[in-house]
Amino acid sequence: MWTIKARHVRDADGGTAALELETEDRRLDVNVRWDGCMELHVYSVTEENRELHDTFHTCDLVGFIEALHSLNEVCRHYFDKGSYWERDPDDEDRATDKLDAEISYQ
Repeated sequence: MWTIKARHVRDADGGTAALELETEDRRLDVNVRWDGCMELHVYSVTEENRELHDTFHTCDLVGFIEALHSLNEVCRHYFDKGSYWERDPDDEDRATDKLDAEISYQ
């Protein structure tokens, strides 16, 4: 899924300092540093051009992914059939039990 566009090497020991990666469909590219910080770019790709739409910066990829998974569960809980988040009714009980433990209602 990812193609390495460039590898930046540390002078001191020859280790990888950063990577520039891009998905095969060119909708995402990312600049990743050795310390875990990264900048993720989201593009709209058409036959005519490739346009930058959003940029995300994080130094906690795992936390960012967990937050997105949690957001997905909240959306699945609140949106009904016919929505993007429609799911198999057999999965609903398991998802609801997990969701109640993760959502803070205010």
